[in-house]
Order: sequence, then structure tokens, then C-alpha cells
Amino acid sequence: MVSGVVDVSDPNHPKEVYFGGPNFFTLQEMTKDLNVDIYPEDKSSTFPDPSLGIGSRIDIQRALPVEITDAKITKIYRTWQKTIDELFKENNIELLGQDSVDPLVSTSLRPDIKIKITRVAEVEVTEKESINYSVVKRTSVDVEKGQTEIDTKGVKGEKDVIYVIRRVDGVEVAKTKKSETVVKKPISEVVIIGIGPKYAKSGPYKDTINSAARNYLINGTALMCLMLRESGGTADTGYPDAMYKGLFQYEEGFWADISAKAGYGGSSIYNAQAQIFTTAYALTHGYGGRWPPWGGCANK
Repeated sequence: MVSGVVDVSDPNHPKEVYFGGPNFFTLQEMTKDLNVDIYPEDKSSTFPDPSLGIGSRIDIQRALPVEITDAKITKIYRTWQKTIDELFKENNIELLGQDSVDPLVSTSLRPDIKIKITRVAEVEVTEKESINYSVVKRTSVDVEKGQTEIDTKGVKGEKDVIYVIRRVDGVEVAKTKKSETVVKKPISEVVIIGIGPKYAKSGPYKDTINSAARNYLINGTALMCLMLRESGGTADTGYPDAMYKGLFQYEEGFWADISAKAGYGGSSIYNAQAQIFTTAYALTHGYGGRWPPWGGCANK
């Protein structure tokens, strides 16, 4: 004969009665035949002893099953304790730091109670992060206008950043920077922005022409072009009695006046440096029409 729950006067620990049939000689054989589970925490008794094989009465008083979800992991605990706090102590379940439990640990246990433990942890972690370098721009007449050069290549720095990581049930919910320490300073990148003239790449007096071009921010290639058109690059062209003389073919009267303004007063009309720098001065101070067609060379 099979029975079941017969006493619920203590709802936390109901009593059940079953009758095991003959020809079974252990409690395990009887409960298997009855399809009844007995858990280690339950209290049970049999009469007469199953080993007689004549059948037995089986009395079971159930431990209270309690569902606990701890950090999203659910497990059933069976207990005879009265409160959540006692159940936790029985099973070595500890609440640490900012952990919380619902309902409160002082709550009495009852059938179908469900307990949720939320685990909260804050830890400090150190992360290495890069520091971007700044870009410093400088102008230079030594670089042609429209061109750029990297004078110093930028190098990223490095810092150690300490974060406070907050995790709830193992899931990161917040990350707050606590401090940072620079381990290696970044090196700024220096970029040279060209504002200088176009320089002559070849030809007589190239270095002197480019020096004058740099001083007066004039096109060195065009200045070279003009010189070659006027004299072929020969400093004593027109010597001794031609009307126009020197690299850029000056009249002596005009030469005396304009060379003085350019800072070369008294210099020989055949002096290559004086002619080049004086011409650069003249071209940038409104005397460009003195050498037609200067415009053609200026486009070079």
C-alpha cells in the first residue's frame, strides 16, 4: 500500500508514510519501488526491519528545502534550521563587504522561500595606457613654402592608471579612475612648415643665389634663371666698356644707387655676391621691371 503526506502540522517539516512491499530487503529497494526520494537531511524510520523481506512501514519527516541564488547560481539546501542566518552558518555561507541578501538574514524560514544573495566586490587594477604626443609646428625659411619636414619624430609616453572596478555578481558595473602615474613622458613631434623660397638646384653661384633667396624670400630658381638670361652666369660680362655690366647687367649709375640701398655701396659692379644680393633686394623692392621679362623667370 502506498500512502503519502499524512501530517502538515509543522508546514516546514511535513510527515509522510509509505508502505514497502514484501520481497524487498533494504530501504533503498523499497523507496525505489515506490518512486520516493529520501534526502540525507530527511529523517526516516522503518518497521519492521526491511531485511525481513515481509514489507515495512516507512515514516519520513522532511527537511525544509530552501532555494538560494548566490551570485546568479541557484542551489537547493535542505535544513532543520529556523532562520536564514542559521541556515547560512550551517552551510558556511558568508556575506562579505558590500554583499547583500534578500530577505534579511533574520527572516524565519518557511516553505517556498527563495533567498537571493548579491555579491558586490570592488578591486583595484593597474592598467598601462599610452600618452599621445603633441605636435609642435615651426616655420622655417630653410624649407620651401608648401613643403613640410619632421625635425623630431613624436614618441608616445606611458602611464600607469589605477582603476577601482566594481562588480556585482561577477559582472563589471562601474570603472572609476583613482590615480595615474606617468612612467615615460611623451616626446613632442616637431614639424617644420616651409615658408622659404624655392631654391636653385644647380647652376653657377648656386649657394650665393640661394642665400640671397633665403634672405629676401625670393624664388632662387627664378633668380638663377634671370642671371643666366642676362649674363650666362659670367661675373665680368660687359667688361670693361659695355653699357650693361656684371651678372645681372647693370648700368653704372643705377648700380651705384641700388647697391648702396642694398648694403653693398662701393662694391665693384663685377662682384658676384654684390650683384646677386643687390638684385634680390631690387626685385623685392619694386624694381622688377628693370629686367624684362622677369615674369617669365618668376614662374620657374
